[in-house]
Amino acid sequence: MDINRENLEVLFQDFCVAFTNGFNSGRETTIRDSVAMEVPSTSSSVLHSWLNQIPKIREWLGDRVVNNIESNSFTIANRKFESTIEIPREDIEDDQHGLYRPLATLMGQNAAVHPDELLVDTMVANANWGGDDAAFFSDARTYGANTIDNLSGTALDASEFETAYANMTSYLGHNSEPLAVIPKFLVFGPSNRTTAFDILENDFRATAASDGVAVMNRNRGLVQPIQSARLVGANSAKWFLLGEQAGLRAPVLQKRKDPEFQASRFRDDSDFVFETDKYQMGTRARYAAFLSLPHLAYFGDA
Repeated sequence: MDINRENLEVLFQDFCVAFTNGFNSGRETTIRDSVAMEVPSTSSSVLHSWLNQIPKIREWLGDRVVNNIESNSFTIANRKFESTIEIPREDIEDDQHGLYRPLATLMGQNAAVHPDELLVDTMVANANWGGDDAAFFSDARTYGANTIDNLSGTALDASEFETAYANMTSYLGHNSEPLAVIPKFLVFGPSNRTTAFDILENDFRATAASDGVAVMNRNRGLVQPIQSARLVGANSAKWFLLGEQAGLRAPVLQKRKDPEFQASRFRDDSDFVFETDKYQMGTRARYAAFLSLPHLAYFGDA
């Protein structure tokens, strides 16, 4: 290929199309769109204030009763991410640039699934929650006089799923009113795929391991099964039951800038190209992942 401005622009646009195709195909398999809540960001960090519980409506007798609402506040700073590919000038001159088109596609796929990696890794890490500086998943957190037990040390099975479901739908808030959490998703790794199928999609279940009697599966379709490619290796036995309350969800993606494809060093008049005889293209993004309210998620860590 003759290296000139026009040819380089055509080549870069070809890489842009490959990146976009990879990004779109990657988004088809993400949990970001199905499980997480997305919040916008317009600065380097965002202060989040989560109300512990909104008081319920009551019959108006006499004067209004004013409720003092407690809230938990914490600041989430956006993080910056990049990925870069370098192409020797000779590969373009010798028409070997087609080798890099699949890499541009893969770069797009990686950019699409990276928020998923952050979200799942944040849940697995179980760091201290910004609201009270205790681990997000715990069996000892209290809302007033009520315990929010959202941590299990047991492997995923039908019995443990039902325990998690019962816990999540029975949580009481600071004023001892039901929090009315609706479990929505069961997130698990590939090694738990058949277990999750038996729990949520099988038409029948055995009443006991020994009697061989099958009855209708009472959990079929109760929540949506979501398989994550991040829950493998040391994390293969981990699983999460995620719920929703008034549109709020536990995993949160704070989005400042979606991944964008860049090529400031893909010009023949670039000083970098003159000095190195190489071209570069890459992607850049800014966002952060965190967890919102403990009663919206349940963690099984076997």
